[in-house]
Amino acid sequence: MVSHPAVVGVNQEPYRELAARGWEVSLVVPLRWRHAFASGTVHPHAIEGLEEALRPLPVAKAGSPQRHFYLARCGRLIARERPQVVFLEEESFSLAASQWGRACAARSLPFGVQCAENIDRALPAPVRAMRGRVLARAAFVATRSNSAAELARAWGARGEVRFTPHAIPTWEPPSGSIPAPPAPGERPFTVGYAGRLAESKGLVDLLEAVRMLEAPVELLLVGDGDLRAELEGQQIPGSRVRVLTGVAHEQMAGGYALMDVLVLPSHTTPTWKEQFGRVIVEALSCGVPVVGSDSGEIPWLVELTGGGLVFPEGDPGALAACLARLRDQPALRAELAERGRRACEEHFSLRASTDVLEGLLRGAAAGAGTADGSARASD
Repeated sequence: MVSHPAVVGVNQEPYRELAARGWEVSLVVPLRWRHAFASGTVHPHAIEGLEEALRPLPVAKAGSPQRHFYLARCGRLIARERPQVVFLEEESFSLAASQWGRACAARSLPFGVQCAENIDRALPAPVRAMRGRVLARAAFVATRSNSAAELARAWGARGEVRFTPHAIPTWEPPSGSIPAPPAPGERPFTVGYAGRLAESKGLVDLLEAVRMLEAPVELLLVGDGDLRAELEGQQIPGSRVRVLTGVAHEQMAGGYALMDVLVLPSHTTPTWKEQFGRVIVEALSCGVPVVGSDSGEIPWLVELTGGGLVFPEGDPGALAACLARLRDQPALRAELAERGRRACEEHFSLRASTDVLEGLLRGAAAGAGTADGSARASD
C-alpha cells in the first residue's frame, strides 16, 4: 500500500483490518507531511497492529497530494517486499501514482489506484498523458463515488472500476480535551460544521443562515483554516459562534456529540466540488443528522444514507429553512439520524469498506507471481 492519507492514524484502519484477515501488509507513507488541520509538520505513527508494516519514506513537496513524490528507489523496495499486488491510495494524475505505477509495470506487478476526483478539469497535456498511462496499466480503480467511477472510465481505465467507500473510523471514547456535551435541554440548538475553515466550504452561507434562526442558537465550527479569525469574531444577538481547533480526527466523536445537526454547505468552484463529504457519514455514524448543499457528491450521499436534507448551494435562506425544520421537529431529527446510522453501518463500516477493497486486491493478485518472478503462497 502506498498512501499519503495514512500519515493520519485513522486512515490506516482498513490496512490493519486486512492484516487481521491474514494479509501481509507493507504500508508506504511519507516520512513527513503537512495539512490544514495541523499547525506544524506531521510525522506518521503506526496504529496498534501495524507497527511492523509501516514504511515511512522521504518525499519532496510534502503536503501536496498530487505533486508530492518519493525520494526513494521504488523498485528496490518492491523487490525487497515481494508483493503480489500494490494499492496506490493516490489519484491517477498524481506524481506518486505515476512513480509507483511505473515501478510496478516494469515488474509486471498488478496494482490499483484511487479515484475520488469528480470533475473533469482542464489539466495540462503532460498530466493528462500521465493519468492515461496510470489508468491503462492499473488492474483496478477504487472509486469514492459513482461520478468518480464514470470519469475513471472516460479517462481510460481498463481494469475493474468499483465503488470503494471510505471507512468510518473506529472512534475512541471522547477525549477530555473536548468539553462533554451538556444534558438534553441544557444547551441551545447547536448547528455544527467540521472541516477546513475555507471559503469554498460555504461557511459564509452557514453563518448567514444561523443569523436567520430564532435565538438562541449555537454555531459550532470544528477545524481550522484561513477563515478562522473572521469566524471567531462574529457576533449573533442572543446566540454565539464557537470555533474548536486542535481536535484530532481520533477525537471527533466528542465533537459530533456537541451537535444537534451537522451542515456541509460546500460551494462548487471551477476546479473543485465536494468529492465525498466524509464528515456526513462520520456524523451519521455518531447519531447526528445532516444538512448538505447540492455541491458534488453531497446529494448522492444524503440520498444513499437517508440521513438528512439537501438545499441549493449558495442559498442561505433555504439552508435556514432546513435548520428551522429540524430544530422544530426533534422526532424528524431522530428519524434521520437513525436511518443514516443504519445505512452507514451497511455501506461505510470498516468491515464493509474493507470487504470491497479486499475483493479488488484478490482479483488483481489472482495468478500473479511476485516482483522477482517467484511464486508466493496466498494469505
